[in-house]
Amino acid sequence: MLQHDFLRRLTASFLFLIAPGLPVSLYAEEPIRHDLKAVLQPDKSHLEVEDTITLPASFLAESGGKPSFLLHGGLKPVSPTPGITISRITDRKQSGSNPAAQRYSISLPPGRKDFVVRYQGRIAPPASSEDSEAAFDAGVISDEGIFLSGSTPWYPWFNNDPVAFTMEVRLPVPWDAVSSGERTRHERRDGTIEARWESRQPQDEILLIGGRFTEYVRSAGPVQVMAFLQTPDEGLANRYLETGGSYLQMYQTLLGPYPYKKFALVENFWETGYGMPSLTLLGSTVIRLPFILHSSYPHEILHNWWGNSVFVDYEKGNWSEGLTTYLADHLIQEQRGAALEHRRAALQKYTDYVAERKDFPLTEFRARHNPATEAVGYGKTMMFFHMLRRQMGDEAFISALRNFYRENQFRRATFEDLRAAFSGVAGKDLRNEFSQWINRPGAPALRISRAETQVRGAGYLVTALLEQTQPGPVYRLRVPVAVTMEGRAQAYQTTVRLDTQRLGLELMVPGRPLRVDVDPEFDLFRRLDRDELPPALTQPFGSEKTLFIIPTGADKITRDGYRKFAESLSISRPPSQPGSFEINQDDEIGELPSDRAVWILGWENRFLTNVKTALSGYDQSIRNEGLRIGQMDVARNNHAIVLTARHPKNSNAPLSWGAAGSTAALPGLARKIPHYGPYSYLIFEGEEPKNILKGRWEVPNSPLSIPVTQPDGRVIQVPRGMLEPRRALAE
Repeated sequence: MLQHDFLRRLTASFLFLIAPGLPVSLYAEEPIRHDLKAVLQPDKSHLEVEDTITLPASFLAESGGKPSFLLHGGLKPVSPTPGITISRITDRKQSGSNPAAQRYSISLPPGRKDFVVRYQGRIAPPASSEDSEAAFDAGVISDEGIFLSGSTPWYPWFNNDPVAFTMEVRLPVPWDAVSSGERTRHERRDGTIEARWESRQPQDEILLIGGRFTEYVRSAGPVQVMAFLQTPDEGLANRYLETGGSYLQMYQTLLGPYPYKKFALVENFWETGYGMPSLTLLGSTVIRLPFILHSSYPHEILHNWWGNSVFVDYEKGNWSEGLTTYLADHLIQEQRGAALEHRRAALQKYTDYVAERKDFPLTEFRARHNPATEAVGYGKTMMFFHMLRRQMGDEAFISALRNFYRENQFRRATFEDLRAAFSGVAGKDLRNEFSQWINRPGAPALRISRAETQVRGAGYLVTALLEQTQPGPVYRLRVPVAVTMEGRAQAYQTTVRLDTQRLGLELMVPGRPLRVDVDPEFDLFRRLDRDELPPALTQPFGSEKTLFIIPTGADKITRDGYRKFAESLSISRPPSQPGSFEINQDDEIGELPSDRAVWILGWENRFLTNVKTALSGYDQSIRNEGLRIGQMDVARNNHAIVLTARHPKNSNAPLSWGAAGSTAALPGLARKIPHYGPYSYLIFEGEEPKNILKGRWEVPNSPLSIPVTQPDGRVIQVPRGMLEPRRALAE
C-alpha cells in the first residue's frame, strides 16, 4: 500500500503531507493471483487487459462461492472461460467510495478457482489536471503519463484481499512501464516496449506506472537501485543511485535483508511523493529539492521494511509511520548531532497542536490528516520507540526490531506483535510499558521544585520535589536527571523512577551541586511546559482562535494584500469552532486580546509597538528602515519578515508579526510559512519569496532547570554541565 508518505501533493514549491486512505483487512493465508497482459495506448487513454485470476479456496469459502469485484467503469469485463458468468451489480452502494468504479459478480462452476477476464476501455485523466487527489483515485492514462493503482481500480479488485501477480505490459516506444516487485523481462520489439513485472510476495495492490523514461541502474549488493527519469539527467540519477545504495546497506545491516530485488526512484508527471513496495514515485520538483536525498528519500526506502513488507493492521493502530520516522528522520538527525532538537520539535508540535479534546490513543491512529494527527501518530509513536530504546539499550532494541521484522514479514502486524518481540528480548512482559503509551491518550507533564543540598560525608545530598502535574492517572516513568556540580565540566547523570504523583528526590553526588535539570535531552514523551519552548509558529497555527489585524494606515492595495494573506493562513489552520477566525483593521481594536493567537500585519500597524515589547528579551531590533536579528541587518524593502513572540499577559497566547516590503511577496509567504512551524523567526527575499534566514529564539530559563539552594541559602546561577555523548543507532 501507498505509504504516507512524505507528501501526496505539492502546491507551488511546498509539500503537503497526506497519508494513504485505502482500508485493508488482515491478509488471508494465500493471496489472490493475477496474471495480467496489458496493452496501453497513452495518446488514446486506452487500456486492453487479459487477466488470468486464481482465487484461493479460503477466499471462495468466505465469499460463499459468489465472489464479486470492482472494476473501473466502462471497461466491460467478459470471460472466455467455459462456465463463467460475469454480471454487473446495479446497486451503486456496492461500488464503494470511488464513483468511477463498478461492481461485478462472478458465477463459478463447482470446484473452479481460476478463470480469465478480458476488458478494455478508456481511463482518461480527471477534469482538473492540477487535482492530484483525483488522479490518484481515478487513475490516469494520458499522453503525459500513466498512473494506475488499486484504487482506480484498473484490474479486478476483490475486497481488499492481498494479491500476487505477474504483469506483461506493452507500450509504444519510447514509453516504458514500472511496477512493484521484480522486472523479469524487458525488450524492444516492432516499435513497442514489452516489460514483465512480477511479485510473488503478497501486496495490497498492483501498480502500473508509465512514462517516457530514461533508465539508470546500479547494483547495491543483491539489490538493483534504479532511477526512471522523465528528463535525462545522469548527475541527478547518480546522486539518487549512490544515496539509495548507501541507505539500503545501512538498513540491511541494522534490520535484516531488504525484502525486494530492486528499489526504484520514479519521476512522476505531476507533483507527488508516493511510497510503494520497492519504489517511490516523486514529482519533478520534489526530486530536485536538495534536502529530499537525506530526508524523505531514506524514509521511503525504510518503508520497505515497515509498512511495505511488515504490513500494518490499520484497525489496531498504525505503528509504521512512527517507527519509520524514528529510524529514518530521527536517526539521520542523530548522525548529524541534532537528535535533541528533533525530539524537542516533535514534543513542541504535540504541545502546540494537540489539545486534550483532540488527543487519542495510538491504537486509533490510521493516517495523518492534519498537524494534530501527525503530532500523535508520528511524534508520539516516534518518542515511544525512543523511550523503549533508552530503557532496553541499543543492542537489545536492535535485536527486538530484527526479531519483529523476521517473524512478521509479509503479514499484518500490530502493536501487540511489537510487544511480543520486545518482551522476548527484554526477558519480561512489557505490557505495562506498552499499555500506558499505546492504549491511553494524553501525556505526562513534569515539574521540579525545592532543590536543596546538604553535605553528607565526602559527598553531597541533593533533594527536590519531582511531580507529575497532568490530569488523570499517573504514568510509570523513568525520568532522566542531570546535576551540574561546582568545578566539574561533566554533569552527574542518572535516571529515577517516578510512578507516583509526587516524589521526594534524593541523590548523592560527588561534588557541590549547583543546578538540577530534568529530562535535559527531551527523552520522554510529555507535554512540555510553555517556558521550556521558544515561541514558534506551531503555536499560532495550532490555536483554535485567531485574530488578524490589518494596518489602517496602509494604502488599499497593501490592506487587500494582507487580508488575502490572512485568509490564506486560515486555510492552513486545523478546523476549529465557527467564529474562531477574525480579520480586523487596527483602528477597530482597542486592546490586544490575550485569549487567542494574534497576527499583527504590516510595518504601518499601530500595534507594532506591542510586538517590540513582547520581543524585547530576544536578540533582535525592529527599526523604521528594517530589522536586525543577531548580526544580520535586513532591509525593509524586498524582504518579508515573520516573527513570533508570546503575549505579555498570557504565555499560551502567541503574538506574531508578518510584514512584506512588497505585497507581491504575500501570496508566496502565506503558502510557505506553514511549513516552518518549529521556527521563531523567518526572513524571505524577493517576490517568490525565497527563505534566507530561519531560527529559534533562545530559552533562557526552563522551569525544569532549577538552581540548587546551598546550605547557607545562596543560589548560584550556572550553565548546565556537559552531558555524556551518545552514539547514533547506526552509522
